[in-house]
Amino acid sequence: MRDVFTANTLKGRKALVFGASRGLGRASAEQLAAMGADVVLLARSTERLRLVAGELQRKYGVATTIEAADLVDEAALNAVLRRHADTDLLITNCGGPPVGPYLQTPLADWDAAYRQIVRSVVQATQALLPHMAARGFGRVVMIASRTVRHPLALMAISNSLRKALLGIAETIADEFGEKGITANLVCPGLTRTERMTEVLAARARNAGKSEDELLAEMLRPIAAGRVGQPREIAATVGFLCTDVAGYIQGQCLLVDGGHKL
Repeated sequence: MRDVFTANTLKGRKALVFGASRGLGRASAEQLAAMGADVVLLARSTERLRLVAGELQRKYGVATTIEAADLVDEAALNAVLRRHADTDLLITNCGGPPVGPYLQTPLADWDAAYRQIVRSVVQATQALLPHMAARGFGRVVMIASRTVRHPLALMAISNSLRKALLGIAETIADEFGEKGITANLVCPGLTRTERMTEVLAARARNAGKSEDELLAEMLRPIAAGRVGQPREIAATVGFLCTDVAGYIQGQCLLVDGGHKL
């Protein structure tokens, strides 16, 4: 186990990381690069991707490829998946859906979020799983949210659609587990990202409180007493991609600082 996080742990593996230009996707890409994996960085912004790719190459000496595409563009995503059918490690990740009261959440927002959160994962896994199975190894890690287990106020879409990812992971585990493939969710709690800032602002407005006051309330039930860092989520992603994590299947791993219900 002492060798799990060395620069050679994932050497020879190829990772495809969704939403890799910032936030948890970027942190995960860096973690995998630090462990020796070559990384394919997928996001919409070519400029941001180039900056991340250059940094990872300089720091870790791994091969990096950028793919500027929108996850909800079926043709564009299919083209990426065809170019990278030799992916060993698939890390799915996307921006959070709109927040707000349930009755004020338009159906159009639900449709758009479904394509981003669920459909893109189905499309990617259906394309890559047969190739992983043929090689006898594969890791699918879906970055989700603690809303999979514990719904949060003003987050109806996330509360609902992210649960579908667990069903997908359980199904993949059941059908492909014997072929050396695992599928799991990493479910972060309160983590310092742009998404956290957005959610905090929305909930503060709805509650008529200051953001500092609301953040103090949100930290109260967290045993760690602080906001998580992206690198802590990324470390969990990295571990799930290793050989020694091969007996973890169809799980939602909460990385939430010991959030008390």
